[in-house]
Amino acid sequence: MRKKPIKVNKEQNKKRLRIIYGFLMIMIVLLLIGGTFIESNGFMTDLYKAFVFNFIGMSFVFAAALTFCFFFLYHIFVIIIYNPQRIIKSSVIKFAIGGIFTLIITIFLLIFGVTEAKKSIQSMKDYKNGEWQVKDLVVTDVYRGSHAHKGSLRTKSVLIETDKGEMTLYFEDFLIYKGEKYRFTYLDATKTIIKVEEMKGETNP
Repeated sequence: MRKKPIKVNKEQNKKRLRIIYGFLMIMIVLLLIGGTFIESNGFMTDLYKAFVFNFIGMSFVFAAALTFCFFFLYHIFVIIIYNPQRIIKSSVIKFAIGGIFTLIITIFLLIFGVTEAKKSIQSMKDYKNGEWQVKDLVVTDVYRGSHAHKGSLRTKSVLIETDKGEMTLYFEDFLIYKGEKYRFTYLDATKTIIKVEEMKGETNP
C-alpha cells in the first residue's frame, strides 16, 4: 500500500489541530456567555426577565456541553478512521467503545436539553397568561446560594424541597424555614415559584 507523502500528512494534522482548537474556543465562548447571563439573574428584579436570562444562559451552557462532546467524538473519529498516530488495533477498539459511550451521552444531553427548553418556554407562556398554581405546602428542606449583595437577604436563587417536590425561588424576600407551611404560587412546568406567603396562625401537626 502506497504511503501518503510526509508533507500531506503534516498539512492534514495541522488542519485537524485547527479544528480541535476551534472546538475548544467555541466551548469557552459559549460557557462565558452562558455564565454571564446566569450570573445576571442575581441583579434582576423582574421575574419574567429572570426567566428569559436563565433560559438564554442555560441554552449556552448546554451548547457548550454538546460542543465538548462533539470535540471528543471528532477526536475519536479521527483516531478510528485515519489513526494518524498509528495506534495499535487493540487501543483503537478501546477508543471506539469510548466513542459509543460519548455518543450515548451526547444523545442524552440533546434530549434533556430539548425537554428542559420546552418546559422553560411553557413556563414563560404560563407566566404571561397568568396560568399559575396555588398550593399550601410544607417545606422539607431549603438550599440557598451565595448572597447577591452583601448585607441583603435576597439571594441569587433558592431551591426549596416541599412535599410536592423541588421548586425554585428566584427572589427570597423573607427567610423561608424548613418545617414551616407556606402558600406557594408557582408555574407547574418548571416548578418555579412566583410568590410565597406566610401561613400565619397555622401550625403543622
